[in-house]
Amino acid sequence: MLPGLQPIFSVCGHAEQLNVKLRTPSDKNPNDVYFGTVLLPGCRERAHAYVKIFPPATRLQLVYNEVIAHHLALQCELPSPFTFPCACPVSLMRSGSRAFMVPDDRYPFVLGVASFDGGFKDTKQSANRSAAAVADVMNWPQVARVAVFDELLGNDDRHLENLVRRGPHDYLTIDNERILFGEQWFGRDLARFRARPCDPNILADTIGEATDEVMKKRMMSVAQYFVSGTLLEVPDVAGRLEQLCSAPAGTTDRLVAMLNDRRALLQTLMHYHVRKGDLFQARTNR
Repeated sequence: MLPGLQPIFSVCGHAEQLNVKLRTPSDKNPNDVYFGTVLLPGCRERAHAYVKIFPPATRLQLVYNEVIAHHLALQCELPSPFTFPCACPVSLMRSGSRAFMVPDDRYPFVLGVASFDGGFKDTKQSANRSAAAVADVMNWPQVARVAVFDELLGNDDRHLENLVRRGPHDYLTIDNERILFGEQWFGRDLARFRARPCDPNILADTIGEATDEVMKKRMMSVAQYFVSGTLLEVPDVAGRLEQLCSAPAGTTDRLVAMLNDRRALLQTLMHYHVRKGDLFQARTNR
């Protein structure tokens, strides 16, 4: 490894083999999703991981969103698979979307985001919306906590396909690319996001029918916990991640400061959704 690349590769992995992961016909998401072998950051170990590549116009911001949300989820004691930037050789990408994904053929790599769960071999991402699947999610002990976390980060895209099942009532959270309401927010004034409700709110209409008074009380309790017990910190990877994703220096400091301010409004924001009646009822599955 060249000495100048060492800081970057301490936070960035490298895809060595990619297989296309086909999505359901109704999925209009423009991202390419693969499953393959990835050299983990630090270049010391290989793992089987999911790799996602975004369209070029928003690629770097969305990679940043995914990675920083992972680190903040861990700070909030939420289950999140190890998520990191990943250099993907263009030669490994599927030919059907290569011209769209790589309009400039001068570069042999594009930046994607990779994730894997080293503790569980049998994980499953599913679009199953049966009554049993809904009940299983609603009995997951972390479900209220995830809802409040998504409200904190302004993530309006939490549905059943963005949860990976590890076992009965046990899930991982994935796909956090739409934090801050899916907006392109690099370099913008973040104060405008501080009091904005996340609408449509959390987890999708597929589990909306299961929302009841008990769940609402759990929301309020969890929101209060976030206010009193969770102070977000800037992750150690922030500076290198900003450099890799062409984010303005200090982006993470500004983001974390705004989110810590937003914590004080979480109960008010969750009350907004209780009054509106849209808890767990996102109108779209992106």
